[in-house]
Amino acid sequence: MKLKLNILDWIVIGVLALAILFVSYQMFFAGQSLFGATEERVIVFQVETRQRSEAFRDAISARGEGDIAYLGVNERDEAEILDVVPRMAQVISFDHVNNAYITSIIPNYYDIIITLRSNVVATDHEFRNGSSLIRVGALMQVRGLGFATEGFIVDMWEYGLEHSSELFEDFNGDEEHAENGNNEGGEE
Repeated sequence: MKLKLNILDWIVIGVLALAILFVSYQMFFAGQSLFGATEERVIVFQVETRQRSEAFRDAISARGEGDIAYLGVNERDEAEILDVVPRMAQVISFDHVNNAYITSIIPNYYDIIITLRSNVVATDHEFRNGSSLIRVGALMQVRGLGFATEGFIVDMWEYGLEHSSELFEDFNGDEEHAENGNNEGGEE
């Protein structure tokens, strides 16, 4: 049986061959990815993990500047821990009596901001550390010696640039409010 190719078959073969040549040229000769020009950068980003126990707070607070953390569940994408800031966990709830939203403290639980520095490959559309996509709003798993958690990336900037976010100032309440589970202060 002789294989017969019609004109439509030759067109499909030609389009596929051109696509393969284009991709090969872009990857090997033009020095670009398919998604645009790439360059290596160093970025700093913050991962917020919410409502963690005191034991977790103690374990992660033992990590300090220069310790290595791994991004993702199975990946070995490394980032350097720059800072770990625990604060009392807070929740916004609706007060039906006063018809207003209030911020309440959750006793014995903490929100923790982990600041990480990472070498990334930057394209026109994204930052990647290995297979880990780094962008604000992305869910990120962070593992290190004695801890593993996940949280959302809440802020990022290029390393070496001035950063002036006031988003993560520590809660200015006292221990009595944390124990009572409210933020209204004073003895009642």
